[in-house]
Amino acid sequence: MLAALLKMMSDGQFHSGEELGRALGVSRAAVWKALKRLEDGGYPIQRVRGRGYRVPPEASLLDLDVIRAHLAPAADATIRWQLLDSVDSTNIELMRSVGAVAESGIKVCLAEQQSAGKGRRGRQWASPYAQNIYLSIALPFSEGAQKLEGLSLLVGLVLVETLEGGGFSGCTLKWPNDVLLDGRKLAGILVEIAGDLTSECVAIVGIGVNVLMERPEDAIEQPWTSLLLSRQAGVLDRNLLVARFIQRLLDSLEVFRQEGFSPFVPAWQRRHGWQGLQVVVEAGTTRQQGRALGVDARGALRLETDSGEVSLHGGEVSLRLER
Repeated sequence: MLAALLKMMSDGQFHSGEELGRALGVSRAAVWKALKRLEDGGYPIQRVRGRGYRVPPEASLLDLDVIRAHLAPAADATIRWQLLDSVDSTNIELMRSVGAVAESGIKVCLAEQQSAGKGRRGRQWASPYAQNIYLSIALPFSEGAQKLEGLSLLVGLVLVETLEGGGFSGCTLKWPNDVLLDGRKLAGILVEIAGDLTSECVAIVGIGVNVLMERPEDAIEQPWTSLLLSRQAGVLDRNLLVARFIQRLLDSLEVFRQEGFSPFVPAWQRRHGWQGLQVVVEAGTTRQQGRALGVDARGALRLETDSGEVSLHGGEVSLRLER
């Protein structure tokens, strides 16, 4: 019933509980109970006495039929799909089946909610129900981990380009795996590797995008935003955003597999949010200061220091503006 309710309300207009119940053949109380579940979880439902309920335009539950309809048939044919109402983590879910994934090609796992969503360095990723995009994609690679240099940066670039195409301006990239909007975290990428790092392996690429979330979460320890909070007139339909992202990623991966990250460096540089700024980079007990010059062909951060330029690769590295 919840999917039908949101589909009816996706026009962004007010609908009374009586009207919704009549259309669905249920009581007004049943409508209230279904919407209350979402509202208690922070879903952006506007309730006005005498007018009824309203949700943001295009807000709906994830629907594989809708997503696949927006993909090129050739792209859809390469993917095995999995859509879950709730899961501990989409990355973990794919890790559990990594052997089968390697044999069968690309697999995409989507969920409406994660109970143990994670970011880099084991941080918790806030995952309220039906508000954001929680997506992982398993990508087999036949030449080992050395072919994956720059993959997380490519994914971030593809995500920003997708959002730009959906009407959202001002998205920037923070090395190595964050997307910012108005200087606040909008999305994150987590890449994990399974299999033989020297030959047959699978990259599990997790993407989390804040779409409809507008209520602060206790698990978030840094400034954040969402597409809804940006108040831009962009696409909020998660199904459409997922389809466009996956299509663009698959197209880009054809180039990446042949030429690596090098062809994407100029586009990444144009969207680098901290280009030319003084930053501090920490990796374990090592701390380096310098001016961020962008990235090289392998996806390493180029840092101009007092002793010359150095290249820093991914791993347990945090990057923040020097204060």
